[in-house]
Amino acid sequence: MKAATKKVRSVTKKLDAKKIASIKAKLAAVKNPEKKAALKAQLKAAKKVAELRKKLYAAPPAKKAFIKAKLELAKASLARKAAKVYKISKRLDAAKIFKIRAKLAKVKNPEVKAALKAQLKAAKLVAELRKQLHAAKTGKKKSALA
Repeated sequence: MKAATKKVRSVTKKLDAKKIASIKAKLAAVKNPEKKAALKAQLKAAKKVAELRKKLYAAPPAKKAFIKAKLELAKASLARKAAKVYKISKRLDAAKIFKIRAKLAKVKNPEVKAALKAQLKAAKLVAELRKQLHAAKTGKKKSALA
């Protein structure tokens, strides 16, 4: 086997492991059951992609086309599941901002109002940064904050 091929394999293996570890870390930190379920589905799809890549490297030339086709389907499935996780995160961010705004409208105490305004500003920043991160990952146009 050529050295370049070995290098590509090891890098791909590391990237797959890194992606799986990242999803597991997010899964451990999340509390929302809907997002947890979506992350579990994403993790399962990521493991499937990693497994198929491993099989592709070990497969005889006759089976490579078949495994490549399965790998493309698994990658598309992973992309869909990642998009679903992003949509859920976006909705949860919006709900959090909405709740803070509702509290802010009711409160009279200036100290509490200032604290809620700071919390609202932070929540908006988190939502915007999440949007920018997603845009950077998918290669879409950056949002207005930058």
